[in-house]
Amino acid sequence: MRVRNRLTRLRQPVTQRLADPDPQTCAWIWVLPVPDGRVRVARVEVPRRLVESGECFGEDDYVTSAPCLVDVDEVDEVVRACGGDPLCLESPWRNEFPL
Repeated sequence: MRVRNRLTRLRQPVTQRLADPDPQTCAWIWVLPVPDGRVRVARVEVPRRLVESGECFGEDDYVTSAPCLVDVDEVDEVVRACGGDPLCLESPWRNEFPL
C-alpha cells in the first residue's frame, strides 16, 4: 500500500537495488509514474566503477531494459519479471539509486 500511495498520490518514483549478478555493474529496478496515470518499470544497470567513484555519468553510460508502461496494479508482476521483489521497493535515496 505504501508503494502504491507513493506512485499514485505523491507521483514519486520507487526503486530497488538488486543483487549484482555481474561484478562489473550495479543494478536497480526503477518504477516511475508518468503523466497519463500509468507507471514505467525498467531495470537499470550502471558500470560499478562509475557508481563507486562518484563520477558524473549520463544516459550513454548505463543500460536500461526496455521500459514497460503498465497500470499500477501490474507493477508487482513486472518488477518480478525484472528480477526484483515488489515488497523491497522504496524511495530512491534509501538504496543509492544514482539517477
